[in-house]
Amino acid sequence: MRTLLALATLAFASTVAATPAEYRFDKVHSQIHASVKHLGFSSSTARFHIKDGVLTLDPADPSSGKVDVTIDATSIDLGDATWKDHLSGEKWFGFAQFPEMRFVSTKVEQGAGNALTVHGELTLKGVTKPVTLNATLNQAAEHPFSKKPAVGFSATTTFKRSDFGMAEYVPAVGDEVTVRIEIEASAS
Repeated sequence: MRTLLALATLAFASTVAATPAEYRFDKVHSQIHASVKHLGFSSSTARFHIKDGVLTLDPADPSSGKVDVTIDATSIDLGDATWKDHLSGEKWFGFAQFPEMRFVSTKVEQGAGNALTVHGELTLKGVTKPVTLNATLNQAAEHPFSKKPAVGFSATTTFKRSDFGMAEYVPAVGDEVTVRIEIEASAS
């Protein structure tokens, strides 16, 4: 009986996970970290929070996926209020005029295994540039607590901050921004 119940549960989870769905970001378990070299001594890292967004995915065909996410630029956390205030100014993020960043995918390519290449456009400080995410689909399954279809991704990318009008202190403070993303999302 236990074996039949386990098989039925697996069959249900597989069916749920294979259905195309719209997923909402779990804002607690999704993080965006951005790092730049700081004077050659370290890679200074900040964390940003997702404000809103949606991920459309058919786990059976990830290349048909789409993502549209808005990031709260004002949520930048470097662990220091003085630095946050400094980065809020016009030479950096310009929070007064540009409180948000946005990434919208334009194409998703399936790689080997669970690897995905997500092409898209990043809008930062009113400038839109192409950015490519190297992503891994960690899991697509029923969430053990909510019992809803859920997905998890890890992704990385790099871009030049000067391309978005943030060239202050280049090259002492690195121009290349390395981004690491961890995402959990559940079906609406």
